Order: sequence, then structure tokens, then C-alpha cells
Amino acid sequence: MSWVPEIPMLLPHEPIIYYGDGMLGKLEFMKWPQAYYDAEPHCIAAPLHRALCQIGISDDDAQGPDFPLSDARGDLPIFNDPDIAWDIFTHHDVDLHEHQHYFEVGSLRVAFCRRLGQAVDEVERMAGEGFEERVNLAASEAEVTKIMGEFAFQGERVETLRTIYEQLRATPMSTFDIKMWFREFQRVLLELRAFVIYHRVVRRRLDDSTLHQPWPVLPLRGVITQDVFTVKALFRIGVPVWYIRPRFTLTSDTIIIRIRTQIPAAGLFSTKKFMSHHGHVEETKQWLDAPQTQALRGNAQDKLRRFTQMSRVVLQPLKAYSLERVSQYMDDCRAARKSGVSQSHVLDVREANGPEQPEDVDEDAGLFDSQEPSCLRLQTRLSCSNMEADWRKITRDMSPPLPLSSPGSILPERPNWVRSDGNAPARAGRKGKKASGDAETPPDPSQLDPALRSLPAWAPQIAPGWRDLTSSLSALARHPNIAILYALPPLHIFYTTPRTMAGERIHNWLRIRTICFGAVLSPPGHRSVLMTAAQWKVALQGQYMHLDDDMDGVLPHSHPADIEALPQATHASKRRRVDADRPSAQGDDRRQFAQRRLADRVDINVRFGVYEGLAPYASTMIEQWGEMSVSREDADTRDDLAAAVMWELSVFHFRLQLLALDRELAARSYLSSTAVHARPRERVVMDVWGGYRVRPMWEDVDDCDPLGAADWRMRKPRVMALGHLMQQWPSSNSLPRAREAGENEDAYLKYERNIFQFYAVSFHRVRGHLPVVPLSLPSSVETFRAGAILLA
Repeated sequence: MSWVPEIPMLLPHEPIIYYGDGMLGKLEFMKWPQAYYDAEPHCIAAPLHRALCQIGISDDDAQGPDFPLSDARGDLPIFNDPDIAWDIFTHHDVDLHEHQHYFEVGSLRVAFCRRLGQAVDEVERMAGEGFEERVNLAASEAEVTKIMGEFAFQGERVETLRTIYEQLRATPMSTFDIKMWFREFQRVLLELRAFVIYHRVVRRRLDDSTLHQPWPVLPLRGVITQDVFTVKALFRIGVPVWYIRPRFTLTSDTIIIRIRTQIPAAGLFSTKKFMSHHGHVEETKQWLDAPQTQALRGNAQDKLRRFTQMSRVVLQPLKAYSLERVSQYMDDCRAARKSGVSQSHVLDVREANGPEQPEDVDEDAGLFDSQEPSCLRLQTRLSCSNMEADWRKITRDMSPPLPLSSPGSILPERPNWVRSDGNAPARAGRKGKKASGDAETPPDPSQLDPALRSLPAWAPQIAPGWRDLTSSLSALARHPNIAILYALPPLHIFYTTPRTMAGERIHNWLRIRTICFGAVLSPPGHRSVLMTAAQWKVALQGQYMHLDDDMDGVLPHSHPADIEALPQATHASKRRRVDADRPSAQGDDRRQFAQRRLADRVDINVRFGVYEGLAPYASTMIEQWGEMSVSREDADTRDDLAAAVMWELSVFHFRLQLLALDRELAARSYLSSTAVHARPRERVVMDVWGGYRVRPMWEDVDDCDPLGAADWRMRKPRVMALGHLMQQWPSSNSLPRAREAGENEDAYLKYERNIFQFYAVSFHRVRGHLPVVPLSLPSSVETFRAGAILLA
């Protein structure tokens, strides 16, 4: 080649940094010429950057083609959408769902996602072709082993690409995160296209020792090397190659004919250390521990893969909602912006992979908080030998359910007039009630645990396999002194009368649904997402307004300026007030409790009304569910809509709870400086529902919940995947083995019942309450898919 690219050297103390375009500059392994990597020779065959093709390669003797460099002879395979690997990300490619103070939340538009999906399907098909033929022609067992290794490698990279695609398609996230994930998609897509080109063209040319075809030069990324044999081999077959001569070959007798200036990578990649989008600006991420990065074994490609977007586990550690923590985070963001440092894009490896020390975890002690803004830090891998323990040790060492008195929860402490079982005792003298001193019958466990409450007539049935299980679990009462925290609204708060109250909550849920999905799957830096059922009830009222009630003694955690930013109520509040003149101690306790509830309401209003930018709810609003525009009347009267909404929530809850529980019970797979072990483990978890995503994508996937299928033959592979997953959990020696699933329905149903019961009991032992069980997929879901409304 007659032009020289900037050599992508990484100095020992130089940080690795993302730039404003979401890329790594000269370290973009698939978009800029790199050093030769023996373990992955296919990387040399990545398509050449389109801008570099315009430079031209003619030498001073006018030999070789002029620019632009192209595949004029059609030697390379053709991809239907070559531009998708090079396109830039703009605001035209995203649908915005909400506006935060310092960033916007949205998702890629359907048309753009369709391009990504088509590129994934195409490269998956092309990368998997030809292996059977190569195995049949292999001359030795060693060659067969090598071919099978290449086949496994491309399969893993295809799986990675599809995971990134599903993340972009299913997860609402900030526009900055969308850009980072989109660049990751391009890297993996280019690598797989390089794999295809290498095995279809480059490898065959290398195997033909009689071939001498240096011209025309193929428009490929090429390689920078100081190995003379590699230079000769690649020059012979027309692959771009740059030879770095060893220093000892340069002597005083060496004649330098011409000096060429390097083409800087800065001409093609951004050098800004911040990203901007729609008027919002954020500092980019960097890895400060460069010396440790240098110490990692392997090529630069291996090192970079450890710290890309795919090094983050799917489910980030979440915390109980606390306006004190959120307000502190927002204050830090304001202060950081004044000093030129951003915090909203903190990504610490400790956060990405969960707690490194499973014992004595304090969820509110800031364990997952990064100590440095906008930094990735390498952490020391810890020993997990203490995880081989019985259930009693697990429940002692693992993070216990959050108590009501925890300082991290804004749920007030229970007053002394509330019994430990959660029910108010009867007052003496009231007709038909027992006095507090009378003996009482123990409460029915179904009233204690929300998972065991009866379903209304309009709700879907419990999914097959779980139905018989609920009756056998009624003896597992919820722990009397815990606040159950939910990432999404719990189902039982919708099972209320009158039906119009459930309709109001459904209508409001459709309004905040996308926001809450994004908060779970792409959480903000403070991680304060989880709320109790009582807090979710307040959130689903939608009255995000300023409250004029007197608040004596108990004040909200929200910043006064944020409270004042709430809109004023346009009508008098209909909430009942507690009598302030009640003289008894019991009355004083009630008032204090009510005041704390009121402060709680203010904080929740600030979360959704100020931080999420939502207006107060009005019954005239029109919300969206799939392709259906939903009015308040629809939410009140259409049972098929309500059933579909409840089904989605139940399945989402189940998946989130399973992922979180596995992180605790199989902690060894998550204790790593990167997600090198965590990501594969999460894939094992997601294999339980047979997908690459946590969110049930019923809008465009027919088989969106095979674990809840009515046909036991469809459920069987997924239930067996759950059994395989739990083999690493404590007490797994009591699990039925895969062979016990049998071939007939009776044997399978017995196996399924034992698997589900082991999961439920395991969950209860760690959390103190029963898990959410999935509901059956209602037939009404099909009517809300794209195109179904037009056909109805």
C-alpha cells in the first residue's frame, strides 16, 4: 500500500477511551488497520473503511489502480445492506419516550431495527455455510478439530450479535446508550462479515500456493505486521498489508527513498471526549486502570472485548426507591456538570456484575456505586468457595429482604397499631370485632402473600404447571416484617374492585410502562427503581401534583425546588385527612404514619412528575398498547386488554426475579472483573424462556412465552432448561434429573411439578416471600399486534 495508517499503539499509561461518536478511535479493531492476530486471522478481511477506499493506492510509478478502491472484479461476497455497518446514529433513528434533565430516553425506530434484524439473519446464514463440506474434506483429526473450533466461534459471535440486536430493539434507554450499543452492533457485524470474507475468499487464496495475484488489491482492512512471511503471503493474494521493519534491519547503509506521512485516525473518528444528542451533552467513558489493562493476556482484541457494552450483564443491580439517594445523585450531576464531569454514564465493572462479596450485603450502603465518575475500573476476582453451603448459610449470608425500618426505603416504619402480620388489630368495643386481648385464629396465608391471592374473573389463568403448585405452597406464608420490593407494579394491586379502579391503574400503567421498562433494563446511575405495592399504587394514580397539605414533623426527601416544580392541583384534594386533634397515643401514631405516607406521596410525585416529566393524569388521555389506542373507557371495560396487560407483567416479573435470584444463588458465575463468566450464565438463564431478551416481545413474536405454553411438549425443553440452570444452586441434589422428564405426559408433569416447586421454595428461602408466577398467554394478545387492528 502506498499510504500508511496511523499505527494503533497503546502506551502503558494511556487510558482507553470512547469518543463522541461512540467509537474507540484508532483502537476500533474492525474499522482501522490493526496488528496481525494469529488466533483470529479472519479480522484482516473486514471491509475497508469507506473513507480509506477514497485515498487511492497508486504508487509513484503509476502501478496499481486509482481510487476509489473497490471490488471491481466481484471477488468478494455481496451483503444486501453494506452501509448498516458504517452508518451514523442520529435523532431521526430514535423514537423518544421521555425527557430527563440531562438526557433523553427512547428506542430505535421500527424501520431501523428492521435493517439491523435483516443484517443479523443474513450474516448468521452466511457465516454458518460451508463447514460440513470442509469437515468432509479434512485430511486429519487435528484439522477437523480446528474447523469445529471455528464453527463454535462464529456461533458464539452470532449469538452475541443477536443479543445486541435484541437489546437495541427491546430496551428503552438513553440516546447515549443507544449510540454505544449501536456501535457495538457494528463491531460484531463487521467481524462476522470479515469471517465470511476470509473463509470464502482469503483462506482459499492462501491455500492455493500457486496463486500470485497482488493486483487488484481487495478493499479490506488489512494488517500491520513486522513478520516478513505474513507480508509476503498477504501481498501475494492482494490483501492490504503494512510492513514494520524491525529496528535491527535499519543500518547506516539503508537508503530511505521516500518518507510518507501517516494518515491519522482522527480524520475518520471523533476525538471529542463527550457525546452530544439533541442539545444534551455527556462525558464519554474511559478505563483509567490502563496498566492493569496492559497486564491482561491476549491481543488488543481480547482486551477490548472484556470492556465493551457486552461486558455488562443484562440485569443491573437495583435498589429500593429513595428520593434521598435520587436527590443526592441529581445534586451530584448538577455539581459535576459545573465542573465539567458527568455522572449519568457511570459504568463500573462492580455495578455491571453485581456484588463481589455475597456475604453481609447492604443494599443501601453504596456497594455498587462507582467511586470515580465516568470510569471503568478493573476489580480483583474474589474466591467463591464459601458459596458451597446449605440453605441456612445462604439465607444468613445473602442479602436479606429489606425490612420496613431500613433507612434506604422511604416506606415509613409501621406504627404500633399495626400488627406484625400487616393487619390492624380490632379496637375494643366495636360491634362484631374481637378485642385485642381475645384469641385470634391465625390468618390465612393466601392473605399474607400476594402471589397466592385469588384472580378476578377477567384475569388470565395461572400458567400450566404452576396452577397445582400454588395450592401446595399455601403453607409458605410471607415473612411478617419485610417490605416486598417490585421492579414493576405487582399484579395484585390491579385485582381490585370496583373495576373502574383497576381500569384507572391499567390506563396509568400504559402511560408509564415504557419509562419503567427502561428504568429496569437500563437503569439510571442511582439505581433507585424498586418500590413497594403501596408506592406503586400512588404512582398509578397519576396525580403528580403539588400537595398543599400541612406536613408537620415529617418532610419529604425531595429537594424543595423539585417539589415547587410540581404543577398545582386544579381541584381540591379528595384524600381523607387524619384528625389532628385526636388525643390518644394511638391517634398520634396514626397521624405520624399518615404524615409519612404523605411525604412518600410527594416524593413519588417528584419522581414521575419532575424527573420523568409526566403531566398529571387525565381520564381523557389516549395511551398505546401495541397497535391499539387505549382510552380510559377501554381500560375500564375491555377485559381482553386488562388480561393482556396482566399477562405481560406476570411474565416480566418472573424473568426479572429469576435473573436476580440466580445472581445470588450462583454467585460464582458473576464474581469476575468483567462479564466474561456472567454473560454466558445469563444466557443460560434466558434459555429458560428461549430468547435473547428479558422483556416479553409479544408485539412481533408469536412464540413469546414457550415456558407457559398449553402444550406440555412445548414447555418441556424450557422446563428442562430451568432444571439445568438450578443445578448450580444450593441443595440442588434434591432436584430431579433430566432423564426423569420421561417421554410420556404423566412422567413429565411430575418432573415439571418438582422443578417448579424447587424454584418456588428456593425463592422463598432467600426472599422471604413467594415469587410471581406467570399467567397463561391470553388469546387477546394476537389482536393487539401490528396489523391485527386493521384486519379486525
